[in-house]
Amino acid sequence: MRRRGEHGETLVETLVATALLGIVGVGIIGAIASVLISTEVDRHVSHGETVLRSYVAAIEASPYQPCASPGTYPDDYAKPPGYNVSVTNVDYWTGAGPTAVPGTGQLTFAGSCPTDHGLQRISVRVTSSGDRATTEQATFVKRGPVPAPS
Repeated sequence: MRRRGEHGETLVETLVATALLGIVGVGIIGAIASVLISTEVDRHVSHGETVLRSYVAAIEASPYQPCASPGTYPDDYAKPPGYNVSVTNVDYWTGAGPTAVPGTGQLTFAGSCPTDHGLQRISVRVTSSGDRATTEQATFVKRGPVPAPS
């Protein structure tokens, strides 16, 4: 209880202010930690996408391999440290589907290659290592030389 003329805070007021300051401080530190973790994950995803695009470009630039398997396409790609790149699947166009007007129907692909019609659907995967590992995947179509009509 204060008497007339006394100035300052009581012990209870000081403890309440300290507790509130601690609660606010913990919240701010938690938010900063969350932002730092999110930034690291975003950096991994962004770098993984860049590695994925580079790997796809390397495969597109390599010569067409008839009846290729996942191990056929370039393994000489200079992947950055901490990333694994791989071709996970190669499917082959069966020859069925639209040939003259693109976009008028679906192309049919199969996993086996009895006859290569010059079109492959290739799936690739890039995986980063570490405690916040990410995986990026893409599927694209590689076109080979157009076979002469029979």
